[in-house]
Amino acid sequence: MALLSLDQVDAGYGVHPVLRGVSLSLDAGQAWAVLGPNGAGKSTLVRVVMGLVAARAGRVTVAGLSLPGATPAELARSVAWVPQVMEDDAGFTALELALMGRAPHLGAWGLPGAKDEERARACLDELGVGALADRPLSEVSGGERRRAWVARALVQAPRLLVLDEPTAFLDVRHQVEVLRAVRRRVTEGLGVLAVLHDVNLAAHFATHALLLKDGAVLAAGPARDVLTAGRLSALYGIAMHAATEAERVHVPRWDA
Repeated sequence: MALLSLDQVDAGYGVHPVLRGVSLSLDAGQAWAVLGPNGAGKSTLVRVVMGLVAARAGRVTVAGLSLPGATPAELARSVAWVPQVMEDDAGFTALELALMGRAPHLGAWGLPGAKDEERARACLDELGVGALADRPLSEVSGGERRRAWVARALVQAPRLLVLDEPTAFLDVRHQVEVLRAVRRRVTEGLGVLAVLHDVNLAAHFATHALLLKDGAVLAAGPARDVLTAGRLSALYGIAMHAATEAERVHVPRWDA
């Protein structure tokens, strides 16, 4: 059974449709990058996967759980996510935020123990924010805050990790380091669905890619087959070319 399965999914808000006939099958050990122009439906797709928006048509199964129907607690034991907009964390330190990742595994009255704290600190260190463990998140930069949120998701030890623009606010070094930390876990069997805007980060990070345009799937499959100059040109409506195929670097054509 696929770790994440969407079969002909439609979704939207009120009278406004967003996703149209989206299908996807994500297995353990795969990292899917979701790419598309603004308004293509990427964040709506994430919300559908997280059970925050119900599909109007089609079927959604996440870690063996059918949506709608699964409770947030059931989802949290198998799925972690880093939202595009981070809210309600200003009163917590980076360590306290990271430790929240253990909550689904501790039960209603469980408290994190020494091993949980050790794990949380290790993830913060791995993402380069260990020195900020005891600082309130209201006192750190946007990039440091986002890395603390990624640490929380990794501390959760999910089967599926959902990331909505995980590299936003990050400098080049930390963009790479965050995606490297995630990719290491992919090699250990983690499944990942990541909304990204940088085509070249996606090409190096992802095993598979999903291209969304106007709420529909333009292409989906192994990243090397999907992330081509022709498909990216059609996706973004601007001529693209491979600066070097060996490095899979795609850039806009300024002379077009």
